[in-house]
Amino acid sequence: MTTNLLARTLRSAGQPLLLSAALALWAALGADAKAMPVSIIAVLATLLVLEQRNPRRRDWRKSGAEKAALIGAWILLGALLGLVTLTHERWLATLVPPGAHLALWPQALPWPIQALLLFLTADGMYYWVHRAIHRWPWLWRISGHGVHHAFHDLHAVHAGVTHPFELLLLALPLASLGTLFAAPPEAVAAATLMLSANAQIVHANVELGCPGLRWLITTGADHRLHHSMLREQSDRNFACNAILWDRIFGTHAEGEVAQTGTGPRQPGMLALLALPFRKPGR
Repeated sequence: MTTNLLARTLRSAGQPLLLSAALALWAALGADAKAMPVSIIAVLATLLVLEQRNPRRRDWRKSGAEKAALIGAWILLGALLGLVTLTHERWLATLVPPGAHLALWPQALPWPIQALLLFLTADGMYYWVHRAIHRWPWLWRISGHGVHHAFHDLHAVHAGVTHPFELLLLALPLASLGTLFAAPPEAVAAATLMLSANAQIVHANVELGCPGLRWLITTGADHRLHHSMLREQSDRNFACNAILWDRIFGTHAEGEVAQTGTGPRQPGMLALLALPFRKPGR
């Protein structure tokens, strides 16, 4: 009965509950940049447990060795993403003289509302980058985006596993907004947490409901379709976190996914790292 109750709760409201819990933990730990990694790790740990206990697809379960390798890559790439983001922010700060930040950001609004605006706007910027990656084979290749799409049997940990080259693009939207508009640090940190936590949620092999927010926020059903092995499905739902942009610009789609990946076989790690240097095979 407990298992059935958990499954029903997850299916009915799992996504907003997990996002709320992540923000609550972050607030309890001090609501600053230092508390953010702990909250992100807590979300991933929760999803890993749920994937083991209540998987959406039992045939998508990973072995212990596979999980360990992916978690190792997730930790390494997460640290690298933080370094890339910091580098972007410092570089962008040199382009804007002190006191000359663009006066377009609604600084007077409460910072939680600013965090939501950062969440939506940053994902809106990446929507166009992501769409361009899928549109132009040369950008797909040099960004290494094929690494992120190559995995069969999608899981939460895959959210943070991509080619190091793509980190340069992933870090740019929020770093640009936060630096050029001088957004409050707590708003930037909260937006970063929401983007990271939701990215893990939509990759998870768990059925998580999102009542009342599906028009605005990307769900697992939306993002699994984007990872489909079928090209006509994977060239949809480009907004990783704010599906609003796909709905506005006509790229949203729904449907069932038989398998994720880019081909009948999942490449090994060395082959994945070499993808930017090889002719695309999609």
